[in-house]
Amino acid sequence: MRRAACALVVGLAVVLAGCDGRYFQDAGAPPVPPQHRLAEWPWQEYWTGIVFNGTKIGYAHVRVRPAGGDEEAFEIAAESAFRLKFLGFDKRIALRARDRVKADLALESFEYAYHIDGSELALVGVRRGGVLRVKVRNAGRTSEQALSTPDAVYPASAIGMIPVMRGLVPGAEYRYTVYVGESQRLAEVQQRVEGYERSTLFEGAAWKVTTDLEGLRTTTWIDQLGRPKLEVGLNGVLIAGLEDERHAKRDLARAALGQDEALLELGLIRTATPIAAPRAATSLRLSIRSPAAGTLPPSDPRQDCRAVDASVECVLRSVPVPAGPREPAHLQPSLAVPSTDPRIGALAASIVADQPAAREQAQAILDWIGRNIRKEPADVFSALDVLTAGRAECQGHAYLFAALARARGIPTRVVNGLVYSAELKGFAYHAWNESLIDGQWLAIDPTFGQLQADATHLKLLYGENLGDLAPLVAWIGATRIEILASR
Repeated sequence: MRRAACALVVGLAVVLAGCDGRYFQDAGAPPVPPQHRLAEWPWQEYWTGIVFNGTKIGYAHVRVRPAGGDEEAFEIAAESAFRLKFLGFDKRIALRARDRVKADLALESFEYAYHIDGSELALVGVRRGGVLRVKVRNAGRTSEQALSTPDAVYPASAIGMIPVMRGLVPGAEYRYTVYVGESQRLAEVQQRVEGYERSTLFEGAAWKVTTDLEGLRTTTWIDQLGRPKLEVGLNGVLIAGLEDERHAKRDLARAALGQDEALLELGLIRTATPIAAPRAATSLRLSIRSPAAGTLPPSDPRQDCRAVDASVECVLRSVPVPAGPREPAHLQPSLAVPSTDPRIGALAASIVADQPAAREQAQAILDWIGRNIRKEPADVFSALDVLTAGRAECQGHAYLFAALARARGIPTRVVNGLVYSAELKGFAYHAWNESLIDGQWLAIDPTFGQLQADATHLKLLYGENLGDLAPLVAWIGATRIEILASR
C-alpha cells in the first residue's frame, strides 16, 4: 500500500468520470466476514495519505488502545494534517480527536482540537444520564451545549469501525447517531455493505461500504483486518489510501511548495462569455447544469430560478426583497456569529455611534470592515477569529458583518452561493449577507463593500454552521454555467 498515493492520483480522474466499473469488479463469494471485539481488535493503528483534486495534501492517523482504569473502556485517538496553496497563500489545517468509548464503541467522553489558518476551536464533551454536555471554546469565548441522547451516540472516529464490529455481511445496513465536532451537532449515519470487490487501485479484495452523513456520501473498501484500503468522498474529489507513517507524511511539506492550486480550480466555474464589470451588474440570466440542480436554488423577487429541460435558468436582479409577514428574527447568536459577545457589542456600538437609522448603521459597519479587515483566503471558525487575525476570506467577512449587525438589532443571515469574478473569469463559491432593513431584505456583500449586492450573486442556501453547508458539496466540481444575458 506504500504506492497507494500514486495509484490514487491516477485513479481519481477515472472516479470523477463515473467509470469506476472498469476499475472495481466483483470478487466472488467473500470469506467469512470479519467481526471483531474491541478487546481483540485486529489493528492498533493505521496511516492514510490524503489526495485532494489530484494533489497529495496530507495524512490521517488513527490509533485504538485500552483506556486507563477501566477494562471495558477504550480510547480512539485520531489526528490529521493538511497543507495546500490557495491564491498564493499557504493554508494549514490540523485536527486532533481523542474519544473514550465503551466496548460497543458508544461514546463516553471526548476532546477535540481544530486548527485552521491560525484560528483554533476546542471541544470537550461527556455523556451522562442520556445527555451529552459539550463545552465549546473559540477565540477566548466558551459556550455550552446540552444535547439529549436517550439512545447510544457514537463518535465520528468510530464510523469506519462499526461495520467491522457488527459484521461486514453484504447487504447489511446500519443506522446510528454520531456527534459531529465540526458542526457541533448530532447526526444520523446510514451505512450499507454493498459487496466484496477487487480493484486495480489496491491489492487483494475488500468489502465495499457506503456511508451517508449530513448529506455527504463516502465509499470505503475495508480489508480483512478492518482497515480502509481505499476511501473516496466529495464526489470523488477527496481520496485516501493506506500508507506507512513515513510515506503518509512525506508529501505534506511538499504540498505547500507545489504550484497546483487544487482548491481554487475545484471551486471555479469558468464561463465562455465574460462579464466585463460584474460589480456593476443589475440583471443577469444564467443557464445552470449541475447534479444538484434537481433541487432548485431558492427563488424570490431578487432571484427567479426555474427548471428548463435538463438545466435550470435563473434570472438575478440587484433589488431588495420585501419581508414576509412571519420572517424569523435572525438575531440569535451562534458559534460562527457570536453577536452577544461583549467584544462584538462594544465594537458595534463604537462603529454606529452617530448613526441612528439601520441603513446608515449597516453602511458604517461595511465601511469599518473595509478599512480594518484584510481580504485574504484565511479560514476562520467565527467572527471573533476575524477580529483577532484582522483578516479573512469572504465567509469570515460575512460572519463578522452578521455579528456586528445582529448586535445592533438588525436581523441578518449568512448566504452561501456563487459570485462572478472578473479576475478568475468565472463563478467562484462565495458568502455574503442579507439584512432586514426598513421592511426589506437587502443582499449585502461585506467582501466587496456593497450595501446592495450586484446581480452576479447566485444564492444556493442559507447557513452559518458547517452542517448547514453540506448540500453545497453536490454543486462542487460538476456544475456548468452559461451566461445568457447580462446588463
